[in-house]
Amino acid sequence: MTTMQRLSMILLLCAVIGSGCASRENTHLYIYCNETFWYVMQEEALFFNKLFDCQVILIPIRAERTAVKTEDSIKVGTNRRALTPWRSMPLEQADSPAPHTQINPDIERQLDRISEEHFGDLLLSDSLKHAEKIHNIAMSAKEYPVCYLTLTMLVPEGNPKRVRSIKDVLDADQKLGIMNPSFDGLGEASWNVLSRIVAGGESAIPMERIQLYERQYDLMEALELGNIDAALVWNATCQVNFLLVKYAKEYNEANEKEMREAERKKEKEKLRFMLQEMHNRIVEMSFAEEVPLTDNPEERYRVAIRLIALSSAHNFGHCERFADFMRSKQGKMVMQRYGFVPE
Repeated sequence: MTTMQRLSMILLLCAVIGSGCASRENTHLYIYCNETFWYVMQEEALFFNKLFDCQVILIPIRAERTAVKTEDSIKVGTNRRALTPWRSMPLEQADSPAPHTQINPDIERQLDRISEEHFGDLLLSDSLKHAEKIHNIAMSAKEYPVCYLTLTMLVPEGNPKRVRSIKDVLDADQKLGIMNPSFDGLGEASWNVLSRIVAGGESAIPMERIQLYERQYDLMEALELGNIDAALVWNATCQVNFLLVKYAKEYNEANEKEMREAERKKEKEKLRFMLQEMHNRIVEMSFAEEVPLTDNPEERYRVAIRLIALSSAHNFGHCERFADFMRSKQGKMVMQRYGFVPE
């Protein structure tokens, strides 16, 4: 073999190796996700990875309770690594909640950072405002409706004050918690429903009985602590998501060795089983129950949840495949178990 032939073989080998590396890199699917969907998305990811051999990596996107930022909250570039599927979302406990009058711009900054970094494949959006923002900064390529959130009202378990509707709360000088309408799309939707229910929107809502919270997490914490008598929330089982975010770290630490071993051996089925066990234990810690919004228990209000394929996606085929999987029978079963209404 001549020198020129050997050189050609080396170049060809390098090209094949480089092609293989690029192929492996494209089998990663980076999805931005907030805490409402953190655990259901982990289970969807484990199923998807098992079926399609495509590693789903979740990147936290969340509103902070104070100016203190979590390590993984905004630094998009540092998340180009595999986050362990069963890990809890980074959560910074603050000494005191953020003032209700202050609009927290953290998610807005994160969406801008996504645009600046031009990195990521999908974003799960539960807010029209955030979806519009992604569209306006030219990061939206295609949208896939995957499920719905349903507005409901939660009261302490046992319903000690015999609440039957929103009007019962407001008429009886009780405190109703709701997400800040000026802060988030879901808060705005909650407020519009509340306005329609209270005297058909013709009367002023008694603001002295309304407590505004920036995040659904803070709203659920206020109900758990007894600071409010009822809470308007999206998804009747959001207390499970709240408890998972709040207490999963303790569960993870208690099962750290076993989880690490299952992860090392790539035992996806075992990891998924442990995730289900964590979910089941958290359900037993329930502290609230659902009551009707109005005198008509059949009256429901809902918003669509969308997967948004980003213009920075490396492989739109993977994006579409993941969206199709979430809307498949298997994907829907996972969503239903966590209380979401599939598309």
